[in-house]
Amino acid sequence: MAALQKIRSKSGLLVGIIAAGLLAFVIPWNEVFMFFNNMKDKAFTVNGTVVKTGEYEKRVIEWQDFQQEMSGGNNPDEFTMLQIREAVYQQMVKEMMLDEQAEKLGLAVTKQEMEDMIYGQNISPILYQLPFFRNPQTGQFDPAMVTQFLTEINTDPASLPQEQYAVAEQLRKARSIWSFIQNMIKYNRLEEKYSTLVANSLLVSNTEVQSAQNDSKDVADIAYVVQKYTSISDSTVNVDNSEIKALYEARKNNYKLNTELRKISYFIKNVTPSDEDYAVVEKEAEDVYLRLKETENPGTLVGEYSTTPYVDAFMAVSALPADAKAFVESASVGDIHGPVREGQGYLMYKLVDRTVASDSIKLRMIPMPQGIDLATSNHIADSLMAVVKGGKAFADVANEIAPNSNGGDLNWVTEVMLAGSGIGKEIFAAAKGDVLKLNVGGISQLFYVEDKKAPVSKVKLAQILMPVIVSDKTQNAIDNELNQFVAENNKAEGFEQAAQVAGYNIVSDALVSPDEISLGQATGTRQVIAWSFNNPVGTVNKFDVSDKRIVAVVKSEIKGDYMPISEVSSALRAELINDKKAEKMIADFKSKNLTSLADYANAVSGKVDTVKFVTFQTNTITGIGYEPIVNVYARSGQINKLDAPLKGKQGVYALLLTSKTEEAAKTEIEQSRQMLKQSNMYQLMSQAINVLRDKMDVKDNRVNIWR
Repeated sequence: MAALQKIRSKSGLLVGIIAAGLLAFVIPWNEVFMFFNNMKDKAFTVNGTVVKTGEYEKRVIEWQDFQQEMSGGNNPDEFTMLQIREAVYQQMVKEMMLDEQAEKLGLAVTKQEMEDMIYGQNISPILYQLPFFRNPQTGQFDPAMVTQFLTEINTDPASLPQEQYAVAEQLRKARSIWSFIQNMIKYNRLEEKYSTLVANSLLVSNTEVQSAQNDSKDVADIAYVVQKYTSISDSTVNVDNSEIKALYEARKNNYKLNTELRKISYFIKNVTPSDEDYAVVEKEAEDVYLRLKETENPGTLVGEYSTTPYVDAFMAVSALPADAKAFVESASVGDIHGPVREGQGYLMYKLVDRTVASDSIKLRMIPMPQGIDLATSNHIADSLMAVVKGGKAFADVANEIAPNSNGGDLNWVTEVMLAGSGIGKEIFAAAKGDVLKLNVGGISQLFYVEDKKAPVSKVKLAQILMPVIVSDKTQNAIDNELNQFVAENNKAEGFEQAAQVAGYNIVSDALVSPDEISLGQATGTRQVIAWSFNNPVGTVNKFDVSDKRIVAVVKSEIKGDYMPISEVSSALRAELINDKKAEKMIADFKSKNLTSLADYANAVSGKVDTVKFVTFQTNTITGIGYEPIVNVYARSGQINKLDAPLKGKQGVYALLLTSKTEEAAKTEIEQSRQMLKQSNMYQLMSQAINVLRDKMDVKDNRVNIWR
């Protein structure tokens, strides 16, 4: 009975255990976990529409492929990839906003419009910017290049045989890039339509036109005296917190936030070689010097030790760096300069040879067809050589063989430029007018020496640049030093003071936003920004980048609709201080009953300055800068009537109009109206998308995935 009673007393627990066991069999937990993962899987949202990370990353890859094609096949570096990620985000947000507005307003880009922007009379500006649609001879956009590109990608990659797999892949990539370009063209046009629609909603009144003409017709010469606010100590005026708060409330819309911010403090320590690292390479450089002195084949030694390859070619002395030029001008063949410390390495030169010869040659070439063997190319080259020697111009023959080769023109080339081809010596040994048949990469090619520049002093140099690499010992010492610092200063309190005492250059209270690419100009620091948004205030961390270490602390989070008053109070205080200084200066001037510019100059121990040709619309005034009070006076002031004291942006002014001319209106009323309308249109068009973004609920979550 006691056992039964005990079981009854635990029945609730037993039922819970049994129920949990049953649920483990009944509930599809994989689907539950997938549901929660999907809830988290969002790169950003626009008006509630979620863009998942996979969709975002797919667009990033498309843009990366496009960028790679634009740069001639080069892989984007880290900084470029960060820029690509931000560009993709901005573009996708813009597209989603435009799609929503276009549906409401009935805007669209039709098939006919797209064709006109690709083939017709109104070519899209996007196509004009793309290098692979430019004529290689003129460098200008060429519609024929677009047609050629579209013809090439018209082949279905799936229709190609298996052995042409590489060609099929290239076709798929080209098709993808064209789809990317079409998308850019479409949304560029849609944005233009939307912005134009918004801009045309603003009318220009007669009053605005007349005011604009009046603003530009008065041209004045002004004499002035200024007492700058910096001439009075800030301690002479008092600004309390209530005044700052009142000004903040009045300006609050200026401090609207579009995203969360973080305030961090950090320092960067560059990972550089130690004195011991330099000493090791310096000793090795001395050994290399002895070997370089004795060797007759410097190329092998250069290849073994130097970061720069050996160039077996003569180069003009005038084209050498200053230190190398100074060396060769007095050196004999076989002499060595160095080793000397140069940047993060040790440098030495050996003068291998010197000569006097033409600096550069104007060269033409008739390119042979691709895919032929040496015997076939020999036969073709001999036949073409006979045609040229028979009297036909080399350029004409080149144009017949390769119509887009501009007569086979290779322009002016130096021996160094031809060094990698193995034909430099033969070409530079030839005379002007010679036609040469030379083996290039296993195929015979025809060259024509069209012209040669006058002989100059030339040298052949062997250069060895031995880099000093940061040793593991040095790197470990730096890491141990910073790890200890983090262990001892792992809170926000005292972090900055400790960093300063340790001799680090601390950057205090840096504001960062989620979409920033780097901390200032420091590459590889995106990870620090992402970290600051994913860790609590007070967290301290060390970051390892290839050539630097960063130690940072999260100082505060800035959330909400507006920048907090604490973040802008110093700027507001400075403005209020200047306002109170102005009040004090003006009261002081008035108490002295000053009646001339000379009196004002004496009162401030200054001088009378002048400025000429000022209108109401002069943005920057010579010797003054931006000072609206002077612009207003240029229009409304009276000749020889002293206006003082007047509060300005930089100080308190005494102004005297010495002359004023009224220029005739440069434009008619209707022309002025159109100019104003056009100006307003450009301004509204540039702002329309930004305003639209402010009105829509755009939330960027990439900081949680974009490291």
